[in-house]
Amino acid sequence: RASVAVAVRCARDRPRQRLRMRDARRAGRGARGGVVAMAVEDVDGASSSAAEAWERITAMASAPGVCDLGQGWPDFGESATARKVAMEALAGDGARANQYSPVSGAKALVDALETYYARTGYDLREYSSRGGEDGEVVVVTCSATEALYGAFKAAITSPEDEILFIAPYFPWYHAIAKDLGGKSVTVRAEAPNFAIDVDKLRSAVTPRTKLLVHCSPHNPSGHVATRDELEGIARVAKEFDLTVLADEVYERSVFGEREHVRLATIGDMRERTITVGSASKLLNLTGFRVGWAVGPPRLLAPIKASHSLMSYCAPTPLQLGVAAALDEISASSTTNAVVADENAQIMRENADILASALRFAGLEVFQPHGGYFLVASCAPLGLTDMDFCLALCSTARVACVPMSVFYLPSDPNPIPPPRALVRFAICKVRETIEESARRIRENASAFAPTSL
Repeated sequence: RASVAVAVRCARDRPRQRLRMRDARRAGRGARGGVVAMAVEDVDGASSSAAEAWERITAMASAPGVCDLGQGWPDFGESATARKVAMEALAGDGARANQYSPVSGAKALVDALETYYARTGYDLREYSSRGGEDGEVVVVTCSATEALYGAFKAAITSPEDEILFIAPYFPWYHAIAKDLGGKSVTVRAEAPNFAIDVDKLRSAVTPRTKLLVHCSPHNPSGHVATRDELEGIARVAKEFDLTVLADEVYERSVFGEREHVRLATIGDMRERTITVGSASKLLNLTGFRVGWAVGPPRLLAPIKASHSLMSYCAPTPLQLGVAAALDEISASSTTNAVVADENAQIMRENADILASALRFAGLEVFQPHGGYFLVASCAPLGLTDMDFCLALCSTARVACVPMSVFYLPSDPNPIPPPRALVRFAICKVRETIEESARRIRENASAFAPTSL
């Protein structure tokens, strides 16, 4: 433990110049760090020290020679078809390929999305065939985050309005609700399996609940909702007449025998569900910033309106690339269901390799069933998540994320949220995962608890 204490102290005393260097890089890393930093700054009783620790962790993660398993961007498996068609559109002489596309999306992508969802068990065209209201059933946005923002904006009309979701959660949920003046309410999913407690979910609903957010495969825990859990969510939504946003961006990243079932296909949930997806995770193209929302026109209309005022349209040539890639997936789909892609198998194996090393170092590991991440507990080492992340990066030069930022800063739950969970990105090339595992094993003795 003495060596860990030294590593943490050294990390905490690192010169401020390193942070200024990191600030210069921040523009190239997007808004992700800013939103997570906002979450850290909100942590009650430790806002200053927690925010400073986060800055140190992200600065250390960007240093040369560090294996960065913190940020969840994939460095393999990107769609070659999407890139090729997008480049052809960029370089071609088509009159419209590099100009505005319609607010709801380029026709090629809207058609491709309708076909993709139909071939994977959710036929969007049934909305019109069943005599539903006129309007778009697809809205293409600049990333899934913009779709989330539009849906939250439609739900929050007063400061008392509540957005309900599962904790731990994707930090954008709380950040967007806060930005729009609403209130975040969470129901905690507990380790080891992070299952959804439907009874607790029902108890958390109030007359002020305006939107229920469901994420599966779940970020950050890797839990894949079972059909029983989805049916429970459907019962709660129907009982309280709730709209549900189904964040399904990791839908093809499912491991083993688990299956991804769309919430909109459960009972009559198609009439009250907004389903969100993105090329970032479906095609491993986080830089394209092409996302979408699908569902009944009455729920998509306010998202389209917000989108028209924020970005107006996602980049047209990149939409065309995504359309071609989706058509390719649809053409090979024969099961009328969402099927895991080949990248999922790589990430499952990555999780196994990393989990073995973490267990060797004394951590408790919670094996994911899908998604891009692996969660572990450093409680057996007697360390907090922040201290472990600082020590791991300083000692083994492997970066991960403290999970305290994935919980509400002001949680009415009488049991405090966990402060010893850490998240590792498994969406990296095998060499990075194996090198990280090797470093963790070699430095395992530094984390072994000793009797003092």
